[in-house]
Amino acid sequence: MDRDRYARFAIVIASLVLLPLVLELISWYIEREDYSVSRAITVLLVIVSLAVTALVLGRLRARLPILLVAAMTVAAVAEGVMGFVAAFGPVWWRGGIASELLGLVTAGVSAFTIATGVYLMTLYRRSLYLPHLSAPTGPAPTATKRRVIGESEILIRTVPNPSGSVEKALNSCVAMLDQDDLHFVGYFLGEQCLFYTDVLEDADLAHFFHDTDPEQRRELYLQAGRQMLWLTARLDRQLSRIESGILIRTVLDVERGALYFHWVDAGLYLVGVTLDQRKVDVVDDKMARLVDIIRGHFTLPPINQREPPSRGHLRPISGGERWSESGS
Repeated sequence: MDRDRYARFAIVIASLVLLPLVLELISWYIEREDYSVSRAITVLLVIVSLAVTALVLGRLRARLPILLVAAMTVAAVAEGVMGFVAAFGPVWWRGGIASELLGLVTAGVSAFTIATGVYLMTLYRRSLYLPHLSAPTGPAPTATKRRVIGESEILIRTVPNPSGSVEKALNSCVAMLDQDDLHFVGYFLGEQCLFYTDVLEDADLAHFFHDTDPEQRRELYLQAGRQMLWLTARLDRQLSRIESGILIRTVLDVERGALYFHWVDAGLYLVGVTLDQRKVDVVDDKMARLVDIIRGHFTLPPINQREPPSRGHLRPISGGERWSESGS
């Protein structure tokens, strides 16, 4: 279900401005008074301009909060200038004290608004402002079907009319799901989720849900996927100086399970989830294999070439052994 609160932004603004004009036209018709056609045309042009502006902002809804903060800050600057003139104008031309007090209050309120706006934009630039990622981008996965594989009932949700490559990726993800370890997989193009599939409604997983239900978890996982993309993009810029390449895998090993972010190709990535802390390593290997399988659909080489797990090269150290000193 698309809950985009900005989808009807243009209609709301247009209706709020158009309503007084309609009432005025009705009044003019009833009272038979002269009415200025040029004024009506001017008002209609203003309405159309506002609606178009709102429509553009609706298209940019992922960035709308920061745009509103910027507009608020600019408006506060203009209000501060007017308040300064109103406050100190009487000093210059010996006006009344009432306008001076009003100007000082206006300047104070605008200064507070400017400081708030600058603070919020600073948080955004420092990667600390994420609410714009809560708004869905593009068509949401709404086409729902269920498939029973073994003992698992798998939920599948895709965007309408998925492409052939998306269908191939979906089949690969469904094959990897299991109520024992990998419980959720989402496939993203940019910030848009093209499909997700999960076994969250399996009866064996009911003990993992306390304050949320499977449907709420799905929405939170989709939001987390967009946030992880946003964060890894900034980490990529920070790590570019060490010539390490881009981040292809990020694991958030939380107290109860783990979230996995895997880069597939430019703009494509997978988000996986396990609810079971005991299966973190198993699902990590599963997600790595899944990425290479999906890359194979695009005739791309594997990027997760892992060796079998080993204990590595360990040097036994007795308790009484002294470390050799080093230094310049």
